[in-house]
Amino acid sequence: MAQPTVLCYDPAGAPYLAKLPALCAVQGLRLRRLTAGHLGLTLAQLAQGAEAAGAAGDVPGEPILILCHLVPGQLDRLLAGLRKAGVPRTCLKAILTPTNAGWTLGDLYGELCQERDRLG
Repeated sequence: MAQPTVLCYDPAGAPYLAKLPALCAVQGLRLRRLTAGHLGLTLAQLAQGAEAAGAAGDVPGEPILILCHLVPGQLDRLLAGLRKAGVPRTCLKAILTPTNAGWTLGDLYGELCQERDRLG
């Protein structure tokens, strides 16, 4: 079974994500920081620990959290912890699914932005 992991792309060092390492440690989650060099890799590759390969396409300017391989109960605890840590609801978040596993980080960002625009 894959280790429960939070992938964190934080290009500008958002202050509200400063508590993320401690939150992940307390909840037994691995935290993996991503850079622009990871944008061309698929979410499945990133969840498996693939190394940066070089930027591909536009570089998102806002944080993205990708929640991978969480077991029942972990998602609710993590989301509650993020709220308590002051992470705004507007911070882009996604769960790794069979549908999005083949998407690149850049693709995911585009999809999340489209969804946010649709929801207003």
